[in-house]
Amino acid sequence: MGKHINNNMEYYCAYLRKSRKDQELEAQGQGETLARHEKMLQDFAARQNIKISKFYREVVSGESIATRPVMQELLADVEKGLWNGVLVVEVERLARGDTMDQGLVSQTFKYSNTKIITPLKVYDPNNDFDEQYFEFGLFMSRQEYRTINRRLHSGMIASVKEGKYICSYPPYGYEKYKLKGQKGNSLKPIPEQARIVKYIFEECLKGNSITSIKSTLNSKCVPSPRGQEWIQSTVRQILRNPVYIGKIKWEDRRTKKKIIDGKVVRVRNPDSELILVDGIHEPIIEKETFEEVQKILDSHITPSAKPRAKLNNALSGILKCEICGKTMSMVLKYPRDKKKPALRCIYCNNSSTVYEIVEKKLLDSLSILLREYELDYNEMNNNNQTETLLEIDREKINQKQELLEKLNIQKNNLYDLLEQGIYDKETFLNRSNLINENISTTQKEIVELNIDIEKLENVINNKKTFIPKLQNVIDTYWKTEDIVLKNKLLKSVLSKVTYKKVNAKTPEDFTLTLYPKLF
Repeated sequence: MGKHINNNMEYYCAYLRKSRKDQELEAQGQGETLARHEKMLQDFAARQNIKISKFYREVVSGESIATRPVMQELLADVEKGLWNGVLVVEVERLARGDTMDQGLVSQTFKYSNTKIITPLKVYDPNNDFDEQYFEFGLFMSRQEYRTINRRLHSGMIASVKEGKYICSYPPYGYEKYKLKGQKGNSLKPIPEQARIVKYIFEECLKGNSITSIKSTLNSKCVPSPRGQEWIQSTVRQILRNPVYIGKIKWEDRRTKKKIIDGKVVRVRNPDSELILVDGIHEPIIEKETFEEVQKILDSHITPSAKPRAKLNNALSGILKCEICGKTMSMVLKYPRDKKKPALRCIYCNNSSTVYEIVEKKLLDSLSILLREYELDYNEMNNNNQTETLLEIDREKINQKQELLEKLNIQKNNLYDLLEQGIYDKETFLNRSNLINENISTTQKEIVELNIDIEKLENVINNKKTFIPKLQNVIDTYWKTEDIVLKNKLLKSVLSKVTYKKVNAKTPEDFTLTLYPKLF
């Protein structure tokens, strides 16, 4: 340790930040980095008789100051002269970015006469030797950072060219495993998923579209890679992925920096490198099959989905299973009555019900909902309840606005009191923090009151327009035989309806929960 700190009437803070190496060590069970560093600095500060007034904790590991919001906050406070010194475990934690970032840090500390304190050395910005030592430390840190990045990238490319799998998650049909006796990972097929991959390629060769393949997989309740329903893009990615013929593909999409509007931003490098090599894993698909599928996809000769069948379910897209959340399906033969179609969930044990019983109960529920809305609307208008509540909230906002103006005036006066010497720094910081908390609380309360007013206005306005719309649906629905029109009528007033039927004693023993398009 170079110097002992005399902190008589001086104010100190500490800056904590994880490095990429710290994150790797945490993954290996080394413990939480910021907590260890905080304990280290607290112990060091106690030995040096330093009181740390504030900890700046950076939870992101950004390369530049622009991506580190807490570092920006620290530099702003240092520039204001709030701190006599900043404690860090090492100077490299402050700036490991480019020369501009390092210069910004160096000048901010120098012109504010703020010391940088580490357990190994105290850097005085007004000492030429310390300044050179500090700048040299940042320069070496930057060089180390670039060397590590270059080494990591070279290692990844080398692993790819050896046929190893370097991505975080394995493709569908495979699981990732650690290679024995050497570094790196490879893939091995999961039999159940591999059969699905083969099925997808076979169906494409037969002329079936991606849409129809997706629909078939969903109808057979085959879990997708994410455990949800299959989508077209997922099927297409599988058909396009050369990993299934034993290849490893790596597209190096590294970004490059550009100056746009005076700011350094990252953009996609158009000269990205594509690597396609033989992998050391077992293929699932024959090479000839894969190439034939690529010709089909490239030539756009994949047949489109079959023409949409005539709609026979007015509740299509509206009725959802309350148990699993999936859309209810229509089956043409109800188990208890083969002549009547029924609605059921094909994904869980939610019991089915005859279609016409569900349809009637839904319309009856809409009629009940209409009466409830009419009563509420008339009651609010007759008693002027809504307007009274709105006036109360508006008055509260006026009071909060006046309080906010007073708090801002108090905040401005704090700086005058500090400059006049009436407040010392500690009193200034305490009062400033208290006022800032009050300002934040008041602003939040104003926002919440405005939201309440908006909700209340929406209630009255939406019900005013929703009631006649709902009445039209009820009056029109049974007068038409057009299923498409019925479906449109229901969708005009309902976002969804959930259905639940468990341990039912009668066919009508099920519940519907309506979600009207009111707000």
